[in-house]
Amino acid sequence: MQFPPAFLKRAIDAVDRAQQKSPITAFPIGVLKRYGDDRGGMYAALITFYALLSVFPLLLLFVTIASMILGANSAAEKRLVNSAFEHFPVVGSQLANSIHALSSNSWPAFVVSLLFLLWGALGVTSALQMASHHAWRRPRKEEPNLLIRTWRGLRLLGIIASAVVLTTVASGFISSGVLRSFPGILRVVLLVAVIAVNAGAYFLALRTLAPPEEGWKSLLPGTIVGTIGWTVLQQAGGYLLSHQLQHTSQIYGFFAIVLGLIFWLNLGAQLFLYSSEINIVAAQGGWPRSFFEPSDEVKVELANEQSEY
Repeated sequence: MQFPPAFLKRAIDAVDRAQQKSPITAFPIGVLKRYGDDRGGMYAALITFYALLSVFPLLLLFVTIASMILGANSAAEKRLVNSAFEHFPVVGSQLANSIHALSSNSWPAFVVSLLFLLWGALGVTSALQMASHHAWRRPRKEEPNLLIRTWRGLRLLGIIASAVVLTTVASGFISSGVLRSFPGILRVVLLVAVIAVNAGAYFLALRTLAPPEEGWKSLLPGTIVGTIGWTVLQQAGGYLLSHQLQHTSQIYGFFAIVLGLIFWLNLGAQLFLYSSEINIVAAQGGWPRSFFEPSDEVKVELANEQSEY
């Protein structure tokens, strides 16, 4: 007996032809296919791994610098630090209780510690650059060297830190005004401010990782999708992680916090990679594509086999 049956194969082929004719379905399918061709799942796992290793040095570095500039245990320092930990729903409170500013009793040791923390935090930015370089199909010889990779990594860390600071400043400024008497309007204005900050951060991050010749207009589709997706994750993150940790927290204890952090970081990594792939497919015209179209690597292998004959 033929598998799949002929009638089922004809039905699948008809659906495939129909999805290629409509941009509403053809473009998302093109993005999904491109994500698979570029091994997006593998790079998302790699970014998650380095993000897990980087998040503690990064938060410790952020807390220490905030304490130095704003003063230890000051109201402004607490507000800024709490805003940073709020980006990790549910597990943020546990992280806040475990991470404290470095002591500056010995300045040489303090400076060396900050430099090592900064170097450790650059691991996730290197993984992002590697994934972006591969996704844009840039030649191997154009891979950034250590100096360029470090400079771009510092820019990415600066973008993340600036987003946290701007969110905190906007929240404090809006909440202290006349709108605090109108809770409903206040929530809407705060949400708009968060969306604006997320949009700016996403655009600058995608701009930093994209090839220099790509115009800013080609980065808008991914910026829009990434901004909406990250804002939704921020708003619904508490529910997602609570559901994810509902049973594991009782069994694994503190290890469940690590599982929740990995889950959250992986969501963020996949969202960012999909946003980048949206820009690439829109800019390079990688759609429509068939459900059954082989990956780019398989195409190269088939072409090599044909050339041998």
